[in-house]
Amino acid sequence: MALLPSGPDSSPIAQAFQDLEAVNAGWKVEVGSPEGPGWIAGPHLRDAQHGPFNDLLRRIGARDACDDKRTIAASFALRFGWASGMAIRPFLRSRCVPDVGLDNVSFKFTASTFFERAAVRVARGAVAVPDARAGHPRVASVGDAAALLRVLRHELVMQSEPVVEALHRWSGFARRGTWGLLTSSWASHFTSLSADPDDQRAVRPLIDGLFAGNDIVAAMQPRLHEVTHGAATHLFQRRASCCRYYLLPQGELCASCPLVSDQDRLARNLVWMQTLARRQGSSDGHG
Repeated sequence: MALLPSGPDSSPIAQAFQDLEAVNAGWKVEVGSPEGPGWIAGPHLRDAQHGPFNDLLRRIGARDACDDKRTIAASFALRFGWASGMAIRPFLRSRCVPDVGLDNVSFKFTASTFFERAAVRVARGAVAVPDARAGHPRVASVGDAAALLRVLRHELVMQSEPVVEALHRWSGFARRGTWGLLTSSWASHFTSLSADPDDQRAVRPLIDGLFAGNDIVAAMQPRLHEVTHGAATHLFQRRASCCRYYLLPQGELCASCPLVSDQDRLARNLVWMQTLARRQGSSDGHG
């Protein structure tokens, strides 16, 4: 996304982040350049050989009792994939896409190495016309909702490409492997933020549009399938690559792993939906 002129600190993009945080405190995105324990500025993620990115990868290995760099890289890719919510949530809930290029972001990881939250240095972004926010100096505009989805795709890809390359240089983990884990996380954000939590099918055209293309992102998109239990229909996925978690001493294959048979996957998906239904029943006072 092209850099736009500076405007007031209370930009519409900053307001979108505040509105999202009001809905769910876990969706907090800070505005500024935070420093301190756990924070890594985006530019540092271009180099996994040195500095804070290398330190984090080594801590992930120590935490998982693993010295295989490819498995450590895959573990980080899962963590980094969840950071994409900083762009996907504003798109789905606030109809805007923030600038999340590495030069404009920072990420905080917990002492146990998991992703905690993100920050944008300058709260700028894009909206689709007609939108009153388009007149703000920190807000660009595109022609329609489909174009805004392409902006989202561009932002996610531009943020991820240097990280994919850095992990490959450090570990030898296949670029396609990292992309398959990232795209899985992107799709998961879309399904988890579905407007109708009991029927996620309406979000599928957006996911299909996000991955449309002829590049590595399109090639490594997850394969989605529907599972129905009672009145609920959810979208589940078969990832395009394995996260290698099963190689860890405490690890196992997960339901979305491409190494799991489709029959086993569907059985696990159904068990999960049954679990959700029981939890919902309990929260409604029926369990």
